[in-house]
Amino acid sequence: MLQDIISSLDELPLEDLLKVKNHLDRLIKFEDQKSLGKRQVKRAKTKLTASLEIEREKEFFDQTHKIEITEMSVNGFVFSSAATVIDGDILQISFRHPATGEKKFIDCQAVRINENKEKTGSLYEVAAKIVDKAAVKAYRDMLKKRGKF
Repeated sequence: MLQDIISSLDELPLEDLLKVKNHLDRLIKFEDQKSLGKRQVKRAKTKLTASLEIEREKEFFDQTHKIEITEMSVNGFVFSSAATVIDGDILQISFRHPATGEKKFIDCQAVRINENKEKTGSLYEVAAKIVDKAAVKAYRDMLKKRGKF
């Protein structure tokens, strides 16, 4: 059956092939969201603006990046940012709680990163799990000790 589909695609013009590709991309993304990947808890869809500090950047300069949190659960976030995030980075996300207005600071670690190329640059979609202070301290110690033998 797959061979029949592929052979029928060989005869289509480029415009139709692009439409098929876009449709398949949407279908794959929908099925991936439906299966939740490796997630164990469903995430609530949100649209919060927040600030991001990347721990490895603090060594050289103090910079915060604007992010948009798109999904949130009790043990993690999914957000998008123009800042370059590397898998395993320790991050500090700060945002205002929508109901109370209280400022929240949450430490997390980047687990899964998807880079989306755009005309203006790269936009990173990051899934991060919440970590405790001990993990942050261990990461800072690792940064201090790197390059030393």
